[in-house]
Amino acid sequence: MNFKKIEKFFDFYIKKFSEYPLQRLNDQISKIQDDYVIPPIVYQTWENNLFGKTHYRQILKFRETNHDLTFLLFDKKKRDEYMIERWSDHEILKVYQKAKLGVMKSDIFRHCILYDQGGYYFDISKGAQVSLRSLHSKSTEALISNEPVECIIPPHNNLFKKLNHPHNNFLTWGLGFKKNHQIPKMMIEAISSDYKHYLGKIFSRPKLAVLSLTATGQFTKIVRDYILNNEFDDNQLIQSGIYFNGKGIFSMKGCRVRHHLVPSYADLKEISIL
Repeated sequence: MNFKKIEKFFDFYIKKFSEYPLQRLNDQISKIQDDYVIPPIVYQTWENNLFGKTHYRQILKFRETNHDLTFLLFDKKKRDEYMIERWSDHEILKVYQKAKLGVMKSDIFRHCILYDQGGYYFDISKGAQVSLRSLHSKSTEALISNEPVECIIPPHNNLFKKLNHPHNNFLTWGLGFKKNHQIPKMMIEAISSDYKHYLGKIFSRPKLAVLSLTATGQFTKIVRDYILNNEFDDNQLIQSGIYFNGKGIFSMKGCRVRHHLVPSYADLKEISIL
């Protein structure tokens, strides 16, 4: 008897009973204008705009905490349209279109739209307990944060004093940048350059390949390179501790219900990512 399958079966139907019907999420438009360098808009993406009741309430709570910000959700269709419209003359569109996993398309999208428009990006399952504006000053050009997970590759010797958490990865599920900031641009260029090494290769654990090409691994490398080679004051680039100084929400309650319609990539094995 496979108890794991039985457990998943009952978990699915218990959640379906309590979390359905799925709730349709619309955009939140704020008319408040301010003089912050980072534009007052939060970009998010998911394959659709349907969420379980508990997750839906958590998203609305995050939005209410940031009532002064506009929230735009890009579903798969809207995200594809944006990439074609704005990035058709760049190699990154080819990578985006070749990507076999939605999570990779999400990774690419966030850096493209933050470079193109500026603002914040948060994964749809993540959030913050506080206003995003409270995490930085008006003159801040980049808001980043660390994971509690250590990076297996140490930083350059000259970086230890410049990084608040030199041994930790930088996370990509919550970001804030001014328009045309160099960090998202460097991510776009790195992904466009490196993707050829991943084409057609079968990975026993594809999640790790995704992390190294389009997510945490690549981003940690890029941020370290940027900090090593650029001069800026402490207000321009905020290293907002681990999980935004403990104020970040890594996993909203009820967020896994979204995988009823879109399976998680984390459990996949022995596949190619491009």
